[in-house]
Amino acid sequence: MPEELIIAGRPVPVVATRRPMARGVRLRASAIKGRIEISLPPRGGEEVGAALLKAHHAWIEAQVARWPAPIPFAPGAVIPVDGAPVRIEWQADHPRTPVLAGDALRVGGPLSLLSGRIERWLKARALADLEPATRRLADQLGRPLARVSVGDTSSRWGSCAGARGGDGARIAYSWRLVFAPEWVRFAIVAHEAAHLVHQDHSPAFHALNRQLDPRAGEARRWLARHGAALHWVGRAPD
Repeated sequence: MPEELIIAGRPVPVVATRRPMARGVRLRASAIKGRIEISLPPRGGEEVGAALLKAHHAWIEAQVARWPAPIPFAPGAVIPVDGAPVRIEWQADHPRTPVLAGDALRVGGPLSLLSGRIERWLKARALADLEPATRRLADQLGRPLARVSVGDTSSRWGSCAGARGGDGARIAYSWRLVFAPEWVRFAIVAHEAAHLVHQDHSPAFHALNRQLDPRAGEARRWLARHGAALHWVGRAPD
C-alpha cells in the first residue's frame, strides 16, 4: 500500500490504521488532516486497501480538490483573526512580540522563528479570550471549574472532563478557534459550559445550550462550512 498519492501534483499522505473492532476495510479522505485514511481489521486487509485506493481514485481526486489551501505563517500571508483577514507584516526590526494593528499583524525578529512566534501569540490570544468567558458562564451556572486550556485537536473544538468531580471540571479548546468570529467562539464556550450541568446531549442539554447562546445552531453551521479551513492556517505548503 502506498504511503503517499500524488493528486493533481499535490502530495497526499496515506495513513493506514488497524482497528481492533474493525470487520472490514474503510476509506476516508480527511479534509482536516489533509490525508487519506484507511482503517484495517486486526489482521490482513492491505491488498483490499490498495485496491480501494485504485478503484476510488476519481473520488479521492474530487475530495482533495475541495480541500482548503495551506496558509503558512509567512511575510505577506493573510490569515483570519477573530474572523477578519489580517496580513502578516514582518520586518526584522519590528518588535518580536506580535502586535495587531488594524488589519496588520506586525512582528519582527529572525525570520526563521516567525512561524513559531505567531503561533504562540495566537494560542495566548485564544486562551485570554476563552478562559474568562468560560469562567463567567461557570459562575453563572454555579459550577466549579478547575482549569481551562487550549490545544491543537482535530476531532473536536472543545471538551469537558471531570464535571462530576468535586475539584471542578477541566475544559479544553482548540486554539484554532482564535481564527473564527467571536460569536462562533462563544458558541463553543456555551456548549462546554452546558456540559458542566448535563454530561450528555439530551434535550435538557440542548435547551440549556440555547439559553446560554441563542446562536448555537448558527455557529454549528458556520463551523460545518468553514471549520476545516481553520486547520490549514499555519500549515506549510505541500
